[in-house]
Amino acid sequence: MENLKRYRWPLLMVAVALLGYRLFFAGSATSTKDTAPGIERFPYPTDRLQESQGEYILKEIQEGKIDLSLELVRLRRDCAGELDEAQCHDKIRQLIQDLPGKDKARLLEIFEQYLQFEEKMRQNLPANFAQLTNQEKYKLMKKARREFFGETNANMIFGLEEARITLQEEQAKFNSPEYANLTGAERLRLYDERKKEILGPYFQATIEREPPDIKYGTELMLTQPDLARMPESERTRALAELRVKHFGPVEAQRLEQQEKQALRADSEALAKMDQFLAAEKEYLRNNPAQGDAERQAAIEELRRKYLGQ
Repeated sequence: MENLKRYRWPLLMVAVALLGYRLFFAGSATSTKDTAPGIERFPYPTDRLQESQGEYILKEIQEGKIDLSLELVRLRRDCAGELDEAQCHDKIRQLIQDLPGKDKARLLEIFEQYLQFEEKMRQNLPANFAQLTNQEKYKLMKKARREFFGETNANMIFGLEEARITLQEEQAKFNSPEYANLTGAERLRLYDERKKEILGPYFQATIEREPPDIKYGTELMLTQPDLARMPESERTRALAELRVKHFGPVEAQRLEQQEKQALRADSEALAKMDQFLAAEKEYLRNNPAQGDAERQAAIEELRRKYLGQ
């Protein structure tokens, strides 16, 4: 119970950060054909391939304005329920042929390579692939991509995806003891440096298109240790300023109300857990000789009473 109280504020801060993401993801959802089912805009939005009007589409891909690997997934999901696989691939080939500019032949070549690579991977996965961790699977896939496509085409297709995943892994490191003694300002500065380094040619397009909820959630996470040490009044003011910084005053007010509701719900859940743990402790103290089955049944009844589970 004391441990729960000790970590109450960090847990609530995590809830606030997650709420920032949820609010804007839900608000930006669309049921139109423009967004294929199951494709989330996290971590950043990019242009659709078929919407490009530029002369050099490959340049847009290399700059991170179009995420080619994500686009190929989107385009095929757009076919779902309407076309079989071969028909869908023909539709994508025609779409590429209809694009403006001078890069159509090169893009078609890359698409054909992409299909060949998929087929090869279907047939040549290691026997123990299912037992590998996600990190091991991804490392293996990155290696296979470069062996098949070569560095240039692998980066053309998957470079933005891989940079984003590397950035997410880097962000997670800021919760490690290595950064524990740094101020929020120092953590933000170091993260911005690493972000620019990791994203490289995609950096400019990324920061131009990065949604405010992502910026807010990231800054909240990186400054959480500072916020946790502040007196409540100062912390409330700092959070309000942070919301206005990323969302503007009107949206910040809506977000504040949503965050208050989330914090209230989480606080109530923690209070119920405190009550359950206290009741469980008291029951065990008062019934030391009870059998395992009876004890388990009594604890489950307490769980239903206090937690509703």
